[in-house]
Amino acid sequence: MPKQTDKELGLFFKNARHEQKLTYEELAEKAEMSSRYLKEIENGGRVPSFHKIRKLVRALNVPPEPLFYPNNHTDNLDYQRLLMYLSKCNDEQITAILAIVEAYLRTYKIPTDHYKQDP
Repeated sequence: MPKQTDKELGLFFKNARHEQKLTYEELAEKAEMSSRYLKEIENGGRVPSFHKIRKLVRALNVPPEPLFYPNNHTDNLDYQRLLMYLSKCNDEQITAILAIVEAYLRTYKIPTDHYKQDP
């Protein structure tokens, strides 16, 4: 795992712990790990196993998506609306929507003139 990812992972847990006003010791107890190990994770010096990540996510009661999809635009209103609509779909509708999105992404091209600047 790259060092930048280690730091992002640690920062994710540190921010969640601070938001909940938990000490290292309190979170470590809830997550069934030592406070020293938790400090190492938060400071990017230790990459926890998936099992430990799951324990931390559960102890903090935070969604794991930001860990795996850091650029998912959760603050974007259109993204939120899309998630709401998807949550109302049945399996067949999800399959159809997925096929449409995959086809769109395979053919979508960013206009090259969009990035050109006039002299």
